[in-house]
Amino acid sequence: MKSIPQYATELFSCSKKAGEWMFSGRQYQALANAIDSSMYKYDAVIADTIRKERGLTDELIIGHVGRFHAQKNHVFLFAEIKKIRPDAKLLLVGGGEGMTAIQQKVEKLGLKDSVIFTGVRPDVNRLLQAMDVFVFPSLYEGLPVTMVEAQAAGLPCVISDKVPDECIVTEGLVTV
Repeated sequence: MKSIPQYATELFSCSKKAGEWMFSGRQYQALANAIDSSMYKYDAVIADTIRKERGLTDELIIGHVGRFHAQKNHVFLFAEIKKIRPDAKLLLVGGGEGMTAIQQKVEKLGLKDSVIFTGVRPDVNRLLQAMDVFVFPSLYEGLPVTMVEAQAAGLPCVISDKVPDECIVTEGLVTV
């Protein structure tokens, strides 16, 4: 991928950090990703429907959307989930080659009843409605659109300090 600049006439990135990494000092333009925010507006009926479909009632639902890859730092979530609240459930949306290893880790840690794997879903906007808080502990990122979507859904977000500032579009995010 780093050979792209030698063949391109115009260079674009999703964030400043991604552009600096990808283009090593060459001129580029960072373009902000956009979403249809109306799709993410909180709807109590949708939230209730999703929770009932998953057998969830009063539990604290901690959510994450992302592919299963070491970069996304899923293992960090397992160390923290039961410290937050004993009845908390972790809703993991996404897929990828690392999913099986993460499922095995959940089993090994005895957290099978606390972690819900949805796989890749076309209705992420609806799943966000069922979450109480969104977590994004990535080790590095370009510009995670899921962070923008979670904020559009009105979710409080706890994010890694490795997530670029360009994805912070609301107040009240907590960086760890």
